Amino acid sequence: MLWLIRRHSPWVATLVIGLILVAAGLFFLVKGLDTRAEIREGLIAEQIITSRDASIPGVLVEDAATARAQSEAIKGHTYGRWGPYSKLDRDDPNRAVYLDGVTLRTALNLAIAGFGVADMAIGAGVLILMAGVATLLLAAPALYFLAGAVVRRP
Repeated sequence: MLWLIRRHSPWVATLVIGLILVAAGLFFLVKGLDTRAEIREGLIAEQIITSRDASIPGVLVEDAATARAQSEAIKGHTYGRWGPYSKLDRDDPNRAVYLDGVTLRTALNLAIAGFGVADMAIGAGVLILMAGVATLLLAAPALYFLAGAVVRRP
């Protein structure tokens, strides 16, 4: 019995670790792709078209690049026109417009950050998946043969 454990436990444990890595990689990959699609669908549902003075003019906001272009355009409309919010007088009627711009920029920047997190999850998923496949294809067979050469039958 001890021989059986010593002979097979290294490669079986490596096989299990490889399968766990493959499952974790697939999980990260699928979650990242789902999150990316969800953010994109949310942006498309809002039907935001970039302004004429945006770096990407007149297109539907549906990804990080167009969201960034519209956010920068809104920043130019508010900050560029009135300066920082703290410099506006308390009675200035433009305060509400400025806050609307800040709110829109925040929402667009949150979408940009969400795309970044989703991309990181996708990248991590690919790397973990590759590590799992390498473990299954290289490490487990190598340990199987190595254990066969090192651990002799009593």
